[in-house]
Amino acid sequence: MSQDALKNGRTKSREYSIKDGTAFSVMTGFGEQYFSPLAIELGAGNAEIGLLASAPQFAAAICQLWTSKATSFFKSRKKTILIFVMLQALTWVPLALIPVYAPVHGVYWLIAFASLYLISGQFIGPVWNSLIGDLVSEDERGRFFGMRNRMTGATAFASLFVAGYVLSIFSKVDIFYGYAFIFSVAFAARLISWHYLNKTDDPPTISRQSDGFSFADYLKKLAHTNYGRFALYFAFMNFAVNIAGPFFTVYMLRDLRLSYVDYTLITAASALTSFLAMAYWGRVADRFGNKKTLSFSGLTLALVPIFWLFSAEVPYLIIAQLVSGFFWAGFTLSSSNFIYDNVKPANRTRVFAYHNVLTGTSVFLGALTGILLASTMTGPAMFGASLLTLFLISGLMRAAASLFFLPRIRERRSVEYITSRDFFIKYGGTGPIMGLTYGTVTGLRRTLKKIKKA
Repeated sequence: MSQDALKNGRTKSREYSIKDGTAFSVMTGFGEQYFSPLAIELGAGNAEIGLLASAPQFAAAICQLWTSKATSFFKSRKKTILIFVMLQALTWVPLALIPVYAPVHGVYWLIAFASLYLISGQFIGPVWNSLIGDLVSEDERGRFFGMRNRMTGATAFASLFVAGYVLSIFSKVDIFYGYAFIFSVAFAARLISWHYLNKTDDPPTISRQSDGFSFADYLKKLAHTNYGRFALYFAFMNFAVNIAGPFFTVYMLRDLRLSYVDYTLITAASALTSFLAMAYWGRVADRFGNKKTLSFSGLTLALVPIFWLFSAEVPYLIIAQLVSGFFWAGFTLSSSNFIYDNVKPANRTRVFAYHNVLTGTSVFLGALTGILLASTMTGPAMFGASLLTLFLISGLMRAAASLFFLPRIRERRSVEYITSRDFFIKYGGTGPIMGLTYGTVTGLRRTLKKIKKA
């Protein structure tokens, strides 16, 4: 294959990747994001909500230990991806039927099929990361993933908003038929995603021999390498995040008794600023490095759950989530690109799999800790709601993880130097945040006016 043909194939594959990601975001916006609200409608308590948020993640993470073997068995990264994406698409069929035909024991069926959904989807995560890493060169990763994440984030926001509006309509008739409808849309979207993945190239020139190290070898080296210290930091952050993460939905829908429209507005606000900020953080990370972006966003993420302590008013929570999306965009982008910068292409499939196992285990343990704390907090409720205590604990533990690990992580690439103080003032301070928040709020108001007129 000529160099021009190879380059042209990679260019088209990157375009297909954006279209695949857009369809994938429709699926998550109409489907995955509404697992917890459906569980609440089915009568789930704190323990069931925590298990729904963590058990499928844990099962999916453990299964990734066999991702490299599956890729070797199928002898193609692309074929492996296509098989398991189709399996994930098919899980939407029973998920759409559960709320209508099995509402009595629906929570447990939901947890079971949500586990199959995540296992089939996340199983190919390391393979996809390896493939896209070969399609996008090192010097353009920040811009490409910033642009891709911006497109997928915009789609996720719109899908989440439309799905919430659909549920608000069905809530006046039969809410379970509403869930069946939005999950059917998720099924169709994943089929479209499969179509574009099928058109993507699997570069034959990047087929190198992996070092073949085991998960035990991976764990032994974590404390002694730059990537390893980052992986430990990421794991501890996910542990801290998921002490509270599964319970935000419970707090909004059960404790505050918000409508589906208000719930969707609050939930979608973070997705909105996240996609708007992705391209911004991509340019910043390309210029000043992923470590600098990771340090800023990791520290500021400690504030996100603490924002929820001060007011339960919907406008306040929307603004809090708008700011949250700005921080999460920087953390998500820099975390992903940091792995690409620090892991050899030959080892990416294996390392991403092991990384996800470590992360999934942390998510599971964090949620179990949250369940335990939520079930034992029998004293006076903090700020009027016991779950807010979990939010405070989560914020403090995020801060502790960032303060301990971030000074021990180094930037691998040669990047432009900037002091932490100047970085905060120019790129992460109130100016960028307020500008983005103002623009987002203005856009939301215009969108809501158009919806009301329609």
